[in-house]
Amino acid sequence: MGKVESRRNKIIEILNENSILSLANLAEFLNVTTETIRNDLKSTQLAGKVVQAHGSVAIAHTTIARDVPYSFRKEINSKSKSKIADKACQLVSPGQVIAIEHNSISVMLIHMLSKYPQLLNNITVITNSFSIMHYVQEKKIELSIIFLGGTFSLNQENSFGSMTIHQMKKLKADISFISPGAIDEDLEITAYKEQDADLQKAIMKNSQKNILLIENSKYPSIAMWKVNHATDYDTIITEVDFTTEQLETLSKAKIEILNI
Repeated sequence: MGKVESRRNKIIEILNENSILSLANLAEFLNVTTETIRNDLKSTQLAGKVVQAHGSVAIAHTTIARDVPYSFRKEINSKSKSKIADKACQLVSPGQVIAIEHNSISVMLIHMLSKYPQLLNNITVITNSFSIMHYVQEKKIELSIIFLGGTFSLNQENSFGSMTIHQMKKLKADISFISPGAIDEDLEITAYKEQDADLQKAIMKNSQKNILLIENSKYPSIAMWKVNHATDYDTIITEVDFTTEQLETLSKAKIEILNI
């Protein structure tokens, strides 16, 4: 058995023992780079046996692989998410209505905004995130919140479904912050769940300015449900090093790129 084949078999063994791991942790286990792990996951040897989502890896066809817990996702690349959130809050102005979909950066964004009480006390947040609600209650933060109701997900800590989307369609926001499930080399934005894709579309349609937040773990990757294209946003905050061709595409669409 060759070195590569042996390593890929080891990936299965590790995931059978750990259920779910971040790409970074799996790479550390095997003493290789995350890019090597990404290539392994694309191989025919592992096709259909493991799945990658939200910067994590799990054995395919398991409950945890279908629905990666929010409590796990929020810990992946937490330093990068913190930097992205810090940059994002600098785009918020007093008096604005802010739409923040539930994702692993959302609570960090509220945390960063809480450092500017004069700003936080003069904005309104629209969200479907129970995590934000819990954080605001726990920290006793004075913040005007419009919560989007709907079906509650204990695992994901958010509301979702047709009722959530219906309520969003009745509201307007000055600015939205969207963190996609995945973005590929063609700059297509995709989501792992249909309900997430539908809500993101509703938020963007009802917001004057839309900000895309992208971590390295989301690129290059693809999920099942198409949302839109990176050129549909006004600003992109990211740690991704886009190619010259990608930057030209974004420049032609007059998209502002803010690197962290």
